[in-house]
This record gives sequence, C-alpha cells and structure tokens, in this order.
Amino acid sequence: MRTSLNVVLPDAPEALWRGTPRLHDLAYAYLKGLLLGGGLDPGDQISSEAVGRVLSISRAPVTDAIRRLTVEGLLEILPQVGCRVVRPVPAEVKDLYEIFGATEGVIARLAAERRSAADAAHFERRCAALASPDGLPDGPAARFMELRQRNRRRYELLHDLARSRPSIGIAESFWDQSDFLIRVAFGHRDLPPFVKAGHAAFVAAVVAGDGATAERETRSYLVRLGRHVAELLERRLHPDSL
Repeated sequence: MRTSLNVVLPDAPEALWRGTPRLHDLAYAYLKGLLLGGGLDPGDQISSEAVGRVLSISRAPVTDAIRRLTVEGLLEILPQVGCRVVRPVPAEVKDLYEIFGATEGVIARLAAERRSAADAAHFERRCAALASPDGLPDGPAARFMELRQRNRRRYELLHDLARSRPSIGIAESFWDQSDFLIRVAFGHRDLPPFVKAGHAAFVAAVVAGDGATAERETRSYLVRLGRHVAELLERRLHPDSL
C-alpha cells in the first residue's frame, strides 16, 4: 500500500497484468477499477507520480490514463497539483440520466424492432439468468461488483440486438459514469426495487417486439434512478445545503 496526496492507493490486482497490456491501458484500468469499484471517492486527490510508483511505470502512461478519465467525466485536472476525483453536482446528475435514458431508450426501441424470434428467445434467456439471485456472492462489496457486471452485460446484449455499431462507443461513457455515481450514492447497498422492475419491463417489451414500450420503460426507469441518485448525493456530499 502506498500513499498519494491524500489517499492510500492499493497495489494493482494481478489480473491487470494478464495478456501483457500496454502501459497506458494498465494505468487506465487500474484507476477506473478504483473509481467504479471503490478506493477513490469524490474529492480525493492523486498524482501521476504516486500511481506510477504503485504500478512501477513512468509518469507518461499514467498521465495519458488521467486525461482519458478526465474526458470521461470521472477525474478533473488540478494545475500543478495532479488531479482530483470529480464531486458530482446533483442537478448535473439528473441531466446526465435524462440524456442516458433518452439514449438507451432509443437503443431499446431499435433492439425491439430489429430482433429476430431467435434473438428474442436468446435475449430473454440471458436476461433471466442475469436477474436470478443464483451465484450472487454473500459479501456486500462482492455482490455489488457482480450486480454491476451483470447490468453491464444486460446492456451489451441490448446493444447487440439493436445492431447499431456507433451505439456502444456512445454508451460506454454513460455506463461508467452511472456505475461511479451509483457506487458513491449507494455504497455497496442494493439498488431500489424499481430498478429491477424497470429491467424486467424493458426486457419484456424487447422480447415482444414493442419498440415504443421498450423505449418508454427504459427511459422512465433511468430518469427515475437519476433523480434518486441525485437526492442521495445531495445528502452525502452537500449536507450543509439541506
């Protein structure tokens, strides 16, 4: 364990070195893992030197990773200091989920309109497995990570059905920002029941080939989730404003 400007950075998981990754991808994966899974919280400051020491690499690939995560809205540069994990602004969080919901709603509609009968059956089976409690870890942190990965897979399947090549690149940033905000807002607690109900509703609509309902249900639950996340963040990060 090594100390950065004001946080303790853990050693990198062994899995990061599998496949001999490029150094800037290694630094990017390390930092993103801490942002999405826990270890870096809003307002935490880090330096490229500290990250480089943990990974035993030079500053250049770390600086590149920090730039990428800044563009993605997870870090912000502090001139002559380093960088800092963003502190979410609740009003902006609501806007983010409005746009996220609109984007994923269109993808859900396209998926419903373009899926074949065989696609629909496969999608339904896979989503049922992802929604099942089978295989969920008992520990809160491990459970949170598993549920996050399952949700990511659910959306990947949806985008596959939409057959819209540009959509994955657009969605990836939304997925990461949402995962970060949910982790900060909820900790390792389960999400509210309306999220699971929203998943079930848009999956059913896609399977049925009902594009309008798939779009509406997807957009509705994501907008509601954004408002809920914003409220929780307001209480946690800005208690003096309440």
